[in-house]
Amino acid sequence: MRKALGTLVGKSVAGAVKLRGRGGGQALPGLVVEKAVPGYLAAMLKQLPNGVVIITGTNGKTTTTKMVVELLQAGGKRVLTNPTGSNLTRGIISSVSQQAKKSGKLLFDIAVFELDEAYASYFTRLFRPHWVLGLNASRDQLDRFGEVDAIARLIGDTMLAATTGIVTNADDKRLSALAAQAPVAAVVYYGVAPELLSYFPRDDELVSVDPQKATIAAADVPLDVWLKSFHETTAVYEIEGTEYPGQLQVTGQHNFQNAAAALALVHRLLPDTPPERLLEWLGHVGPAFGRGQVYRLKNGSSLQLALVKNPASFRQGLASYLTPDAQVMIAINDRVADSRDMSWLWDIDFTPLQSSSVRTAGTRAVDMALRLQYDDIAAETIEPDLEKALARFAVETGDKVIFATYTAMLRLHALLEKGAGKDL
Repeated sequence: MRKALGTLVGKSVAGAVKLRGRGGGQALPGLVVEKAVPGYLAAMLKQLPNGVVIITGTNGKTTTTKMVVELLQAGGKRVLTNPTGSNLTRGIISSVSQQAKKSGKLLFDIAVFELDEAYASYFTRLFRPHWVLGLNASRDQLDRFGEVDAIARLIGDTMLAATTGIVTNADDKRLSALAAQAPVAAVVYYGVAPELLSYFPRDDELVSVDPQKATIAAADVPLDVWLKSFHETTAVYEIEGTEYPGQLQVTGQHNFQNAAAALALVHRLLPDTPPERLLEWLGHVGPAFGRGQVYRLKNGSSLQLALVKNPASFRQGLASYLTPDAQVMIAINDRVADSRDMSWLWDIDFTPLQSSSVRTAGTRAVDMALRLQYDDIAAETIEPDLEKALARFAVETGDKVIFATYTAMLRLHALLEKGAGKDL
């Protein structure tokens, strides 16, 4: 009864939102169901024969979840997920209610959910996952989480709730130490070769005088998956002692590390699938929305949209997407989902932009322009209105890249999806 009732409520609310023509609202059906039908989520997820997988961490959740889902689907699994990236518990409930049959039946084998660090811990009190993938812990949304140790503890709580196994980053000393305390039978580690660590700095190294001096791997543990090397779109991974080459469609050097995480997890979920087949399937996974997507504009130029939300992700974005001749726009919003506290912008080295043409946009366009001045970079234009900023930026000649915080990315993504190749 609970399953059918909750599903009916969720579908009805979603239908009403759609009928009124309101954009967004992915979490509203879940919020209503959460209040109206207690216990709905656990009742629904108990139907899944292979249980639930949670993917959490500061950076890389959406892309890694997309990789894991598509690899499992390629392996024949029917996968329930939260494809919109609405990663609070109410977003999960919305996804479940929309993808269920009207009777409340879920025709899936396994669920793979991307979850916000705080809400992942809350989720485990509603339903314990079989597997948890903890990606990394980094400063993020300082007004909400505080410092990085608080984020690590939340991720640790989620990992300790796993009933079957944990996959985590051996190079993140906070998470690897927490995973080592887990009572589950399987604790699986992935990482990168020591000579690659400078490409993937941990939070504590972002304020280092010399960021190239990355320390050796944080945890002396056997790794299921190593990222051994990468160049342009190709990478070599070592899986249980054997090296396998692969080519990725996703962009950004950080996604080679995310792919190692996805491979480590799916290798355990599909143990009979040869690693070379996993690498073949991985090569068909495209970028998640707003995470390095490329648009072809009306004037023939390209525009790449990259999400940046904290010092680690912005550093990776600059290293991955900035080219010598690219036009640059930095779109910074300070809404609740972005973090009201924008002090993290002062922890980023923006000197790689000194030879670029840079514009700022968003609610904190002026603040961003001021920050750039301290690295001897003058913003050519300052436009708080994202639609106006994009319209002016898109008609300029030359290839372009936009670095945007979360809500700015969502707005720009919507505008680009509507207008790329047409009015832009």
